[in-house]
Amino acid sequence: MKKSVIVGMICMFVVAGMSNLYAQANRSERGQKGVRSGLTEEQKEQMKKVRIRYAKQNLDIKNELNEFRAKQQTLISAEKPNKKEVYANIDKITALQKELSLQALDMKLEMRLFLTEEQRLRADARLNHRKGMKQGRTGRKGMAQAKMHGKRGKGQMQKPKGMHAAKGKRNMLDLSDEQQTKMKELRLAHMKNTKTLRDEVEELRLKQRNLMTDENPGKSVLVANVNRLSEIQNNLAKQRFDHQLEVRQILDEDQLALFLSRGGKGKGFHRGYARW
Repeated sequence: MKKSVIVGMICMFVVAGMSNLYAQANRSERGQKGVRSGLTEEQKEQMKKVRIRYAKQNLDIKNELNEFRAKQQTLISAEKPNKKEVYANIDKITALQKELSLQALDMKLEMRLFLTEEQRLRADARLNHRKGMKQGRTGRKGMAQAKMHGKRGKGQMQKPKGMHAAKGKRNMLDLSDEQQTKMKELRLAHMKNTKTLRDEVEELRLKQRNLMTDENPGKSVLVANVNRLSEIQNNLAKQRFDHQLEVRQILDEDQLALFLSRGGKGKGFHRGYARW
């Protein structure tokens, strides 16, 4: 009886996993269908060869990157992290991420060479359309939330959902009121200190997307953007680690053990700002 139950559960997880894979594949296919539908068979074959070449070229870099990320997890989860070693590992991670970004840029530029002028214009138009739809959804969502909060404000003040979630995560460490106050102060100080850099990251990403839709994208400017993004991300990663060290000083021995068991990333206190 017990064996049949276990087999049934395994089958259930396998089916659920396959369903998720099929769903992801369908979403990916729908996203590429608009671009690929207008390509000739020769163009499709050319792009396939480019993707395979870069995939092989990136494999060793990605494997090395995963190794340094695993090492980073070990370094920051130590009882007494070695700041010099953590910083050096961040530098290695950043360098590998930049290399992957530069190769991805080269691949995109090379693929654009296979397209006719009309195909490039259509591809860029679809890209801008998707960006506009995403921004529109974000704006409508914000307006709806503001309207909802406005209605609720007539009765009683409502805390944003994120505050409830953050409070629940803080309570997992059983923080005292004093600790929560210090944690909030540290979090706000960290956000203020990194705001300028985070804003610049968003500006550079937007600039990069706009440059890629130019008729003849200037590679030197695109590479300069990647280099600057890498520099900022490196800075943010180090500041985030420094912030984590400050957070650890607030915790007692038992709380620190729980904190480190979750990887020492401070996910319960704030989101990471260094996205790639």
